[in-house]
Amino acid sequence: MSTGSSPSGFDDSFPEDDLVLPDGMREELAKPSFGTLVSADGLEGLIEGSRRVICVGDMVTVTLLDMGRMPDVAVFDYRTQRSDNPDVIGRIAGMNGTLVQVANPPGMITKALWRAVRDAVRSSKRTKIKVDGEEDLAALVAIAMAPEGSHIIYGLPQRGLMVVRAEDSARAAAVAAISRMTR
Repeated sequence: MSTGSSPSGFDDSFPEDDLVLPDGMREELAKPSFGTLVSADGLEGLIEGSRRVICVGDMVTVTLLDMGRMPDVAVFDYRTQRSDNPDVIGRIAGMNGTLVQVANPPGMITKALWRAVRDAVRSSKRTKIKVDGEEDLAALVAIAMAPEGSHIIYGLPQRGLMVVRAEDSARAAAVAAISRMTR
């Protein structure tokens, strides 16, 4: 995956096959290694002045909405910790933005998810991406493709919120992780 074909500098062409997360990587990606781990109280200061704010996860999106801040891109599945949450559904469904729906099985990055995240982070329009399956790995795609100076926020259950600033070091780590996924 070379660089240079997108605003982020990341080659955004998708491999021929969907990407599958190897079992050994799941635990690795659950560690706070891509950005800064914060509580909801510490979030506002980190994203102030952000070029774009991209949320991956239902509770992350609701947290931002509770702060009175509308994300530019929200990726969600209407589930929190693998369970339906009617309150979350109502909050996110009521959020403004173009709705895109994609299927993405757990532990995978499909072509549909890849394209939806790529197009949303590049667009100037607010976008909501509803995933049928699992949205967690969309954070890697967002980190790899978001314009410089954007912030990607995703949750680590029982730990807090990861805030990743789109810049070369974070992008390189995301691209390395994506490159290790099986094809």
